[in-house]
Amino acid sequence: METGKAQLSVIKAWKEEKITKVTSKTQKRLHEISGWENKKTRKIESQLASVQRKMDSEKMEEAEKLRSKKAAVHAKAQEKKAKVQTRRAQEILHAEEEAARLQATGQIPNKSSCGCF
Repeated sequence: METGKAQLSVIKAWKEEKITKVTSKTQKRLHEISGWENKKTRKIESQLASVQRKMDSEKMEEAEKLRSKKAAVHAKAQEKKAKVQTRRAQEILHAEEEAARLQATGQIPNKSSCGCF
């Protein structure tokens, strides 16, 4: 019986040693995998941040281009408005001069020169 107990004891010790080795190897492998995952995750997050910065930069550049276009449209509109106002002033001056000339000569304006008759 003692031999049987000794055998059981040896087998039990062997089994526990094997389980301890397997558990240790498993823990080591799990730790390596976690390290690999963390390394890869940090790299991907870094790339993602880089892409985000690039997108933000591109968005800012696009927004600046659009603000520039808006300013150019506003400037062009101001220029066109100024031309219209200048032409209006010139046409009023011309009408006043023509009216003064007609008044001085006593002529009546013909239909082609005035749309109001």
